[in-house]
Amino acid sequence: MFAHETQILQRVALLVVCHDLAVGHMIQQHFQVQRPASWFKAREFCRRHYVDLSVLSTEEQYFSLLNATAASKVSFWLGLQRQNMSSGWKWVDGEALSYEHWFRINYGSRCASLEAMLKKNKKLLARYCDELHMFVCQGPVSPESVTVDSVGSNQVILTWNVSAFMQMTPHRYNVTTCTNTCESLLVPYTDGSAFVNITISNLTAATEYFIEISAFVVRPDSVTGGNMTLQSHPTAFQVKTVDSGGQHNIIIIVLKLLKLVSLAPPLWVLYRILIKGDFKQSDHDVSPVELSTEETTYDLIPEKTRVKNKDFLEIQV
Repeated sequence: MFAHETQILQRVALLVVCHDLAVGHMIQQHFQVQRPASWFKAREFCRRHYVDLSVLSTEEQYFSLLNATAASKVSFWLGLQRQNMSSGWKWVDGEALSYEHWFRINYGSRCASLEAMLKKNKKLLARYCDELHMFVCQGPVSPESVTVDSVGSNQVILTWNVSAFMQMTPHRYNVTTCTNTCESLLVPYTDGSAFVNITISNLTAATEYFIEISAFVVRPDSVTGGNMTLQSHPTAFQVKTVDSGGQHNIIIIVLKLLKLVSLAPPLWVLYRILIKGDFKQSDHDVSPVELSTEETTYDLIPEKTRVKNKDFLEIQV
């Protein structure tokens, strides 16, 4: 194995170790609660001890939960509801249901469950919201669409989207940066905005970093009565800082260009003054031009040389 590949594997291993040493962090997206409750009571419980009732906004998430509940033979409430009989089905984060996997739609019902006992893939069922069923809660969701806005010699600026699901609850982000060692930065989120922007400083120039971002919340544990930390699956990527020497050269070039730009106005004024002065001198000294030419000729004639042309005056030094 090449040395570079070995170094990458070592850094990844270090990242995993640092991640696993986060004591008390439970990394899981969905939690099955074996406690019968109405849809509204189930949501109240999930929001207190987790984040909310489960949101399956994509088919991939839907089938992932099917696999997780395959061994169950019960009905689970999901975070899927409609406000009235004429409106469409929406998740608790406001997103509309984008796929059709209904086992049966009861048009008088307004809350949806997942029927784990059914053998086929169409397991969504519309039910009356006051029925008592088990339910599935959801933990925090990973950051979406992380963008590297700027890379310098000693810092990196990052921006990521906050999902509509996570905008509804205060939470924090754990940003872990690793080379030969790992350092973590805690970023609080409380303002409900759609974006988070941070700067990671004190980095080393021309160095490759492995960065991992995960969301987490602290909730009361319904079993022990203490607190538990729920953490999302991390979003990971690599960034390499720029060479400080190269950056210094770029700065010098930019400064020189700025200096030239700053000198342009006074140079232009000076040029206009000189041009104007030449025009004035030409207008005023029209007749003496011949004298000037003659004087110049005089200086170039060798000593005791006569001009033979009769059109000119005979000049003798």
